[in-house]
Amino acid sequence: MDRQIITSIGRVFSHVSAGKQLFIIGIIFRVLERCLSILPLLLCVYWLYIELNNMTGVTRLLSTPSDYLMALGGIFLLQLICAYFGQLKSFSGSYHLAQAYRIKAITHFRRLPLGVIQTTHSSEFFELMSDDIKKVESIFSHVLPDLLSALVVPLLGVIILLFVAPLYALGLCVILPCALWIMHITKKKFNLAAKTKVQTYKHTSSTLTDYVEALKTLKLFNQTHHWLARVQKQLDIAKQHTLQVEMWGASPVLGFRVILNMAMVLFVITVALTLPENGTPPVNVSAIVFAMLILQLLVMLNEVAEHISMLRIAAQSECKVEALLKEPSLAEPVDPIIPQTYSIEFERVSFSYGGNTAINNVSFYAPEGSITAVVGETGSGKSTLLNLCARFFDPTSGCIKVGGAALQEVGSHNLHNMVSMVFQDVQLIDASILENIRIGKPEATDEEVIEACVHAHCIEFIDKLAEGIDTRVGDGGVLLSGGQRQRIAIARALLKDAPIVLLDEVTASLDPIMQADVVSAIQYLLQNRTVITVAHRLSSIVHADNILVINDGKIVESGSHRCLLSIGGFYTRLWRAESQAV
Repeated sequence: MDRQIITSIGRVFSHVSAGKQLFIIGIIFRVLERCLSILPLLLCVYWLYIELNNMTGVTRLLSTPSDYLMALGGIFLLQLICAYFGQLKSFSGSYHLAQAYRIKAITHFRRLPLGVIQTTHSSEFFELMSDDIKKVESIFSHVLPDLLSALVVPLLGVIILLFVAPLYALGLCVILPCALWIMHITKKKFNLAAKTKVQTYKHTSSTLTDYVEALKTLKLFNQTHHWLARVQKQLDIAKQHTLQVEMWGASPVLGFRVILNMAMVLFVITVALTLPENGTPPVNVSAIVFAMLILQLLVMLNEVAEHISMLRIAAQSECKVEALLKEPSLAEPVDPIIPQTYSIEFERVSFSYGGNTAINNVSFYAPEGSITAVVGETGSGKSTLLNLCARFFDPTSGCIKVGGAALQEVGSHNLHNMVSMVFQDVQLIDASILENIRIGKPEATDEEVIEACVHAHCIEFIDKLAEGIDTRVGDGGVLLSGGQRQRIAIARALLKDAPIVLLDEVTASLDPIMQADVVSAIQYLLQNRTVITVAHRLSSIVHADNILVINDGKIVESGSHRCLLSIGGFYTRLWRAESQAV
């Protein structure tokens, strides 16, 4: 078996403990069932040998036809019992094992920095959690038990033949390595083709997802035919790489089977040559027995190549899951601290991602209950700073504190209980308005949700809907306008009632009328809370307690609106540019 396959199976076993004992017991029963499948043939040939050679004077355990029939019945019964328990234990064990493996992958995925998740295409995670884990599951539920039972029995058969018919055993020992050599020489080609296919499918899935999500825009600009050509080209590339995998996966299987089938023919011819020419006794019964046994062993070995090919494909999927499990998660404290105050402090914080420095040596202090605004040009690091506050990433260097405690000491769970975040791109699930708002506080009563809606100015448009607050919002809130989605997000934050609020340019894409409603809702949300807000419109943050001006990941100016204007620096240029645009 390939080293990569063995490594993949070993890694899965190292990650989980549930189901392993059941799975191993099931394997033992399935191997026993395969071993028992040979006994009826051997018993019948033994019976024939006794009768043909008229061995009446020899002491026999089985003397009458009924004895043989009872023995055959006993073997079949044992075989049935082993098959039942083999299937029951191996399938039960494999599904427990696969479930534990899937839960471990999902749990680790949940613990990854949210920034890593945001920068990875959703289609990749979907394929990983569905198709790839399902292929890993197939290793234990189907392929590995069948492969082991198909290998162990022929191996035992060869060992027996070494003692009773060395020439036949030698023949098998020559043929089997030749057949396995066919599988071995194609391994590198197959692995290379499989890895290329994985990358191609990743790009294809991303292209298809992007096409579906951008279909509305593409239609408006009459660009669907260009994108369809792009999708078609990607599908053609995926087809070619899939055919490569099939060629290097199926060809060695066919070669393996051709060699074994040729061996079957040679054994039949060899046995035929040992028979008397006139067909009269004494017949070389031992030759017939060994030939029939070898034929049955070769039939079992015919399954091996296909199982190895399937394991190679599944091992590629396991490598993808393993790469996810190796992705470093956020370190969580054993004994987390719960801050008693809600100030926010950055101490010489720097952050780099993908070789680029996004935040460089940033320090500031936001007192509890204050409003701190972050402004700057696009790409200056404003949103990155906000993501660091929410611990979507840990900083490369420096320390971020809440209430005097470092975020690593507070822990993600405690921090997220203290923080509400409202994005410009609102995250809504395909459920009712009620369910989307209740995410902020799952145990909230309907009355509490309605109260949050009133303060967030949601109730005005909710009352106009046919199903009211039970109206479904569609995938990503597609059935609502941008302003309506923003107000639902604000209602969710109000319901959570967290002491820290993070806002990310929530009014940037709204019209003036809608912006007025959202700003009114935000003003209610910000009362008596520590606020960090990223602002696109400077006019919306003139009353902030402190304004941080970011440029190239550094704070170049800070202070109140009036103070910054009096300096006549970078902030003043931004203010004038906005005023002239209006």
